[in-house]
Amino acid sequence: MKTETYERLKGLYEKHKSREFGKLCQKFLAIAFRTAGYTHIEERGVQGVDFDAAKEGKGKYAVEVKTTVGKSVNFEQKDVEGLKRRKKDGYQPVLAVLRLNRFSDWILATADTIKPGNLYIDSLRVHRLPELGKCIGPLFDRVVEEHFDGAMREAQGYLDKVLRSKGMKVDWKGGKD
Repeated sequence: MKTETYERLKGLYEKHKSREFGKLCQKFLAIAFRTAGYTHIEERGVQGVDFDAAKEGKGKYAVEVKTTVGKSVNFEQKDVEGLKRRKKDGYQPVLAVLRLNRFSDWILATADTIKPGNLYIDSLRVHRLPELGKCIGPLFDRVVEEHFDGAMREAQGYLDKVLRSKGMKVDWKGGKD
């Protein structure tokens, strides 16, 4: 990620704290997928897999997002089960991990064989989907730059409006919009 993106994300983390920060990154990532041409995106703010993204001829992904300032993330059994359910519908399970660090990038990893537990981030590199990462990474930088001010002001509320304006389905607090 660009240094500017890191600085913006750091500011969001300091203002909104870890839980809200993770949700903001989830929404930024969903917008990056949309920007990449994934036309069917369903983002879930509360329950289930964090979001689905599908692009004709390019695949369907069910994405579980984890963010941290540490060196590991907790991948729970409920995350594994949610991804398995989406796989039955033809979606490739993906674990997306971002460590808030100056030199970090998203790790977009195929989650089919990842076991639940406390996962050391560097261990996920062998599961990476490099082409997807190359596509989404630069778009994530652009999305954060474009929507940083709104996210600083209004947090998830702002990004939910952006998601809807781009034609994405947003589930909020368990209810459908």
